[in-house]
Parts: sequence; structure tokens; C-alpha cells
Amino acid sequence: MEHAEIHALLAERLGDAVIELIEGVEPCTVVASDRLPEVAAMLRDDPGLAFDYLMCLSGVDWDGYDTDGKGKSVKILGYNTDGTPEQSDRVGDGDFGVVYHLYSSGRRHKFTMQVRVPREPGEVPSVSELWPTAAWHEREAWDLVGIRFTGHPDLRRILLEEGWVGHPLRKDYVMPGQWDGVPLEGRPYADPKFTPDDVVLPPDVPGGGGPGGKKDETDGS
Repeated sequence: MEHAEIHALLAERLGDAVIELIEGVEPCTVVASDRLPEVAAMLRDDPGLAFDYLMCLSGVDWDGYDTDGKGKSVKILGYNTDGTPEQSDRVGDGDFGVVYHLYSSGRRHKFTMQVRVPREPGEVPSVSELWPTAAWHEREAWDLVGIRFTGHPDLRRILLEEGWVGHPLRKDYVMPGQWDGVPLEGRPYADPKFTPDDVVLPPDVPGGGGPGGKKDETDGS
């Protein structure tokens, strides 16, 4: 089935649980966050849909978008040239979103849906009971964006330490100046002083042993 057909079927059966269809290269159906488990269950269990595979789940920080959902320029903070974190008093207040990419191995069709929720409390129902792989994806979205998935069996960080402060993929995130008491010297995203000669490869890597992958000529090799 084509995306538009699936969207129409969902709207017919679930009514206002289906908010809108976003046209584009990859169409996307927006669903009400509080009805997400109901929509997801139909997508998985209806024989004509049979979406048995959650390919990907992505957390989105919509902050930096205008009221029409169009992007506007937002400076993402990094590090200054001296290695210290860039600072800003900007506080994000835009919505969070979650995008789900589904596939049916039996029907061989795809479907994309999304939910959008206020930044506070930033909660979305978990779909891990329907698609177990979602448990991993939801932990990543919690870790990096700070979206809380209610009903998740084990919602904790998956990439960063449990004690890490903040969520690095938020658009108002400020890079840390230290971690666990150890100062961090960062680089700006595009450091004009950085050259290939700054790269040091381990000796057991081909071309390794010194800056820029050059062998250390003092060892006679």
C-alpha cells in the first residue's frame, strides 16, 4: 500500500488520532501523542498493514522552527578557539518530536509517522511493548534529546554516563568545560589551525607512530 492509502485507512478507523499528512519526498503522518499506542497497535496488528519492523526511531528538537514549522537559524554552541565552551543565555522553548520509520516484511511497504509534544514535560508513550527494538531507540532519544518515554521498562542513558548533565542534541545545549573534575579542552567545529599533521595514529596502525601518521624516524624504522 502507498503511504496515502495507509494514512486514509488510519484516519477512517481512528478519527482524530490522525492529525495530518505531510507531503514530500518521504510522506509522514502526524498522530496525536496520547493516541500513539492505539495507532501503533493497528499498524502492527492489522493484517493488511502488518508493520512488524520498527526500522528507526528519532528524537527531534523542534526549537528553532517558526510557527509554520519552517526552520530558522539557530546557532549551535560549540567551543571557542581557546578550547573553552561557547556560552549563551538562550533557553529552548520549542516542541519535541519523535519520528517512527516502519516496514512490513510481509507486505513490503513502508510508513513514517511522527508525534509532537510540548518541551515540558516532553513525554511520549513508549512503543517498546509492540516493537521490542524501540527500547534501544527510545533510550538513545532520552539520552541525547531528553524525551521521556512513559511506560519504558528501563529508561536510562545508553551512550553517555548516567551522571552526565544535559542532553547534547538539544539546540540550547552548552558544551561542558569539565567532566568528573577533569577539564575538557574542546575544538571549534571548524578550527582553521587544525591540519592533518595534528593527527597522531597509534604505532600499530599503518603509517602510524607520529604526527600525521608519519613514522618516528628516531627509532630507526
